Amino acid sequence: MSVFSPVDPLISIGGAVLYTIGGLNPQRITHVSEARFPAHAIPSGLAYQKTGLGERSKTIEARTMPHVMGGMDAFALLELHHSRQDTVPFIRMSKNFLGLSDGYCVIQALEYDEDKLHPYDGVGRVIDVTLGLLMLTAPSVLSLAGLYRGGR
Repeated sequence: MSVFSPVDPLISIGGAVLYTIGGLNPQRITHVSEARFPAHAIPSGLAYQKTGLGERSKTIEARTMPHVMGGMDAFALLELHHSRQDTVPFIRMSKNFLGLSDGYCVIQALEYDEDKLHPYDGVGRVIDVTLGLLMLTAPSVLSLAGLYRGGR
């Protein structure tokens, strides 16, 4: 149970909400994207061919102090999505209840550290969570749902 009621949602990952104050609080977001340009040898040197975007991923570092701020409900939901390998929406929240969808993702990696274990329940007083998200394109989301089999 939290002393604070959660204020200002920042990120929603499949229903697990990360808040500014209270709950699981995001500390850092890292975006990684790549584009492919294979080189081909030609008489005058090298020619590069655009073959599209590669993998897009995000890393989110979050922290909570569960005995004061709560946040274990969001952590449990993220663990469930990770273990079931669910495809979930990634939404960046903004003021006035505006949500910006960044597409669908899967939780590829989930790490957490518990510091200073509480003597009564054995849960860490400070929990640091690192999520590795793999962002999916529309055809891959449809193929995971069994609706898209590729171009024929």
